[in-house]
Amino acid sequence: MKIMLLFFFLLGTAGFTDAQVPLGADAQLPPALRNRPADASPAAGAALRAQALAKLEAQFRAADLDGNRTLSREEAKGFGFVSRHFDAIDTRGRGAVSFEELRAYLEGAQARRR
Repeated sequence: MKIMLLFFFLLGTAGFTDAQVPLGADAQLPPALRNRPADASPAAGAALRAQALAKLEAQFRAADLDGNRTLSREEAKGFGFVSRHFDAIDTRGRGAVSFEELRAYLEGAQARRR
């Protein structure tokens, strides 16, 4: 009985109450990621997009084994997304995909989702 009371006392003092959870917070995310920073601006979003685009281009160049700035169907196997969507990205039907074509495909896919 004393152990059970101690357990409930500790449970109550540990802060496990619904009133303390901020509205909209996701308990599965780390605290640093739960709420968007108050100073988040469109410029910060643009910077993140630029970083993601630079990383994507680096992956594209790594998959370009012959260095001709395009991915053949065989080279695209090293870049899973391009391999899966190769025909949709290769709109000209050349059998090769440039980074600009990949970027245009991604922007078009984003516009279609909106």
